Amino acid sequence: MKRLAAVLGGACLALMLLAFEERQAEAAVEALRARLGPAVERVRAAVKPTRTIRPAAGSAVLVGVFPARAEAPGGDLRIEGARLIFERAPALRTRPHRIAYGREAHVRPLGLPEAHQIELRQVVAADARTPVAASPLCGGAVPGWIALTRHEGRLELLVWPVGPAPDAVANAPSSCGRFTHDGPAG
Repeated sequence: MKRLAAVLGGACLALMLLAFEERQAEAAVEALRARLGPAVERVRAAVKPTRTIRPAAGSAVLVGVFPARAEAPGGDLRIEGARLIFERAPALRTRPHRIAYGREAHVRPLGLPEAHQIELRQVVAADARTPVAASPLCGGAVPGWIALTRHEGRLELLVWPVGPAPDAVANAPSSCGRFTHDGPAG
């Protein structure tokens, strides 16, 4: 793979230098296609497709559909990696921040044991053109941070508005939503 990357890097440099003369660039591209096409096909044939990994029953991995309880304004929640997809609220894309413990002040409202691990995630824009939308999960404000954890057959969700990480400063904003989902379904 390193060898192929070096060849492709050199080819790109050569094409950039040749781009000033269009006919020469076209000829160079065709020559590269003729030479690299078979190599690329061999690499594709050698690479085995990955399979979807499903967490084992009882696993702590947060994935799947979590049915809403009455107080959850977003409805049922489906977690697909970094995406939290709600039935009645805008989907949220997240990125990991850190693992918190039940003893920490900012996650104490969840009422979990002191040693219980809780995922802290930052809510991020789905892409550069689409900002994070206001959400009923945060009382109509824009969510900025989420804490997620499984405990006793349920999913606990705590939401904070946009701002500094809830664990970053002593006077961090209060959470704007706390919800429990059953689950996962199925």
